[in-house]
Amino acid sequence: MYAHRFMPHYLYIFGFNTPEQIEDWEKHRWDAEDSEAAFIEASSEAEALAWGREVSREFVRRLYGTQGLNWRETDYANWIEAAPETTFSPADLFRICIIRVGEHPRLDGDRFALRENPSA
Repeated sequence: MYAHRFMPHYLYIFGFNTPEQIEDWEKHRWDAEDSEAAFIEASSEAEALAWGREVSREFVRRLYGTQGLNWRETDYANWIEAAPETTFSPADLFRICIIRVGEHPRLDGDRFALRENPSA
């Protein structure tokens, strides 16, 4: 008999700069930062946060390629959102990708691929 065990989902959010934003900072001192988010299916918040940091590292590695920015060596914000339903609309939350510990989000260009909203 197959038994499915429910694993909680944690909303992980992290900041980063695109190569263009770093160039704008160097040229004009424009201070802009992007962010990405994913729901991470994990057994605990600590496990989701640890895996989220690995996802951030790999995402920035792919974004920068040979330019070599290392997300782990930066001071970008990253956290598990405590009450996402009070910060984001249901439609926004629905579109955020869901991954499991050990998985990386699918990329759509240089962004996480969003889930499709069948009612849109």
